[in-house]
Amino acid sequence: MIQLRNVSKFYYSKGLIASGISKVNLEFDLGEFVVITGESGSGKTTLLNVISGLDSYEEGEMFIDGQETSHYLAADFEKYRKKYIGNIFQHYNLINSYTVYQNVELILLINGYKSKEIRRRVSEIIDRVGLSSFKNTKVSKLSGGQRQRVSIARALAKDTDIIVADEPTGNLDSESAEGIAQLLSEISKDKLVIVVTHNYDQFRQYATRRVKMHDGKVIENVDFRTNATYGGKWGLQKAGNISPISRLRLGFRNTFNIFYKFLLLLIVFLFMVFAVASQYTTFVNEKYQSNLGGYNSYFMNYSDNRIVLKKQDGAEFNQDDYNALSNVGNVESVVMNDILLDTSLFVENEIFSYETYPRSLNEFRGKLTAGRMPEADDEVIIAGQDDEYAFSRDMIDSILDQEFNVMVNDEDEVKVKIVGAVLRNEEDSYSYAGDLYMNDDKISQLLETAYSTGSRVTTTINGKDMDYNQGDPMYRIMVSDKVEKGTAVMTEEVENFYITQSNQDEMDIESATQPVSKAKGKTINVRVENMFFKDSIDLTIADTYNDKTFEKKTGNSDYDLYVGATFINPDDFDELFNKGNYQCSVFVSDLKELQETNEAIKRLGYQTLPLKDTVAIEGQDVQSMIKVPITILIIAAIFAISYLVAGLILRSRTVYFSILRMLGMAKNHLRSILNIEVFLVMNIAFAIFLAVVFLVKQGYINIEYLKTLVDYLAMRDFFILYGLTAFMAIMISTWFSQKLFKKTAMGNFREEV
Repeated sequence: MIQLRNVSKFYYSKGLIASGISKVNLEFDLGEFVVITGESGSGKTTLLNVISGLDSYEEGEMFIDGQETSHYLAADFEKYRKKYIGNIFQHYNLINSYTVYQNVELILLINGYKSKEIRRRVSEIIDRVGLSSFKNTKVSKLSGGQRQRVSIARALAKDTDIIVADEPTGNLDSESAEGIAQLLSEISKDKLVIVVTHNYDQFRQYATRRVKMHDGKVIENVDFRTNATYGGKWGLQKAGNISPISRLRLGFRNTFNIFYKFLLLLIVFLFMVFAVASQYTTFVNEKYQSNLGGYNSYFMNYSDNRIVLKKQDGAEFNQDDYNALSNVGNVESVVMNDILLDTSLFVENEIFSYETYPRSLNEFRGKLTAGRMPEADDEVIIAGQDDEYAFSRDMIDSILDQEFNVMVNDEDEVKVKIVGAVLRNEEDSYSYAGDLYMNDDKISQLLETAYSTGSRVTTTINGKDMDYNQGDPMYRIMVSDKVEKGTAVMTEEVENFYITQSNQDEMDIESATQPVSKAKGKTINVRVENMFFKDSIDLTIADTYNDKTFEKKTGNSDYDLYVGATFINPDDFDELFNKGNYQCSVFVSDLKELQETNEAIKRLGYQTLPLKDTVAIEGQDVQSMIKVPITILIIAAIFAISYLVAGLILRSRTVYFSILRMLGMAKNHLRSILNIEVFLVMNIAFAIFLAVVFLVKQGYINIEYLKTLVDYLAMRDFFILYGLTAFMAIMISTWFSQKLFKKTAMGNFREEV
């Protein structure tokens, strides 16, 4: 039973209040066929909408099976409509892009029926309303009478206790109207049927009660039943919830059933994907170009395609490592003597000076610009940028077959002879200076020198630790063939470590006859430590030198350069510093795939450091403070444009979603269907974007804008772009659904219609 006690409904528009119905008192039972009549504006449709829960009411109380509803929220009325109400609308409110079958099926999907039961019930009900031959016809192609029968079939399929019909024959001819009236009469035998009509005569013979409205009030309520009794039990229909699979089906169906709408929405998302990708790659490109002008305070060669490697256990690199790294995709070259890349060599003589980095002859690729390949141990190839002032063809002709001093860190010297030269264009070089290609013996010599220069050297003399600091020659370790293995020749300043008060007088007496050394025969300890290894060796002081005996005892003539140094045998030097190679570098061919290459090397078990990510840029913080917000603002603007246009397109779905709400679908289920629809279009747009990227990479599309866009996209960037566009798609769907649900179902429907 439905009871209305002093129920009033008001409408608010532009500050004005209008009465829809006022102080209505009515009761309705199962088994009734109630006809509500009245002129236009009398409130009969408003009364029907209040009874069916499509509209709320402001005063009075409506009872459903004895339960008050004045406290109901929108969700409560949705449940009420879902369980109790089957609607037959004046304008049918069918989904025109659906077939007859799909429209009837829709109400059963909303109510959680199983697929097998849906097929059976839909066929039976379509047959009952006489539309079996039109089952697969879109309702947009049906006549008015046929559409009304589909609307009735949809209400019957729901199998609710109450059927409400608003002007069900208003658009039909007399014959069709008679058929509808008779069909509704048959339904009312075990249900409550409430019909609103202008033409009472069409329903006179079937009506069990007539309610007449005027100016929002009930002026007549006539019951034609001779024995008005309660018609049976309420709420027999068990309404379920639409399943996730059914929501997915509806989402897919709605994506494609109106092609122009799908096409317009796809264009919006294509614009969004390409615009966001374009802005993102512009940001990455600007950062990359900025990095080219950066610097690194630790690595001298900080080429953006260089990755520095160490082993996880700190062990030495060997040939197996070289082979494994060489087989990694996108690796152009592997430099085993890595630390030499950061050791500057100055190739000098009276007429030429050029900064280079040492490279093994085994790494040389390409053709010589002039000269020949090295044959002797001291012969080398020099390669450098084609520069008018520093290194040019004219200079090459003057340096070939000439001997040069190679200064290592401005301190140590190696003699070489340049026999070959290479002029490079800027694109071909990964280095910021030249390269000096030499044989492995020279490389090993330089590697030892680099380790010695980069190590902390501590010499313990008579219990005192003396650290060698670069730039201070005192007690640094140098090599001399004149020194026997296991011994050291040191500056005579070392005597001070062995002078005590007890032997000072003795030395003064003996010095009158001949010099006496207290350091000779004493043992010193030399310890070396760097980031790769540490070692030590005990040596016996064989002799000391001063400015007069320096050349004789050490074999070196430049006393001022080496004063204070400790000279040891080459074999002892090798024992300390010839430890092999503990750091390695790889250079990649394609910078866009550097991240993927870096991950592949990590999977082989190496620690990696891409130097591209280590450069410092003057004013970088300020640039980031400007560029990042600008990029965010532009992407936000792209999103705003996409949202506005997508919102206009999605607005065409307002009637559809309003109808679903009228039929009893919950808001969260409507949101999920909308999300599926929007998300699917977004994914199709992103798939097209990926296809375009592939075609550009394969050379099938040769558009400069697209080529530039693709050039700066690495694999991780595609995931970032997908995440951005997916987030924007979800936001568009969420904001549209919030706008959609601000009003009641009828409010949205009236506004759109």
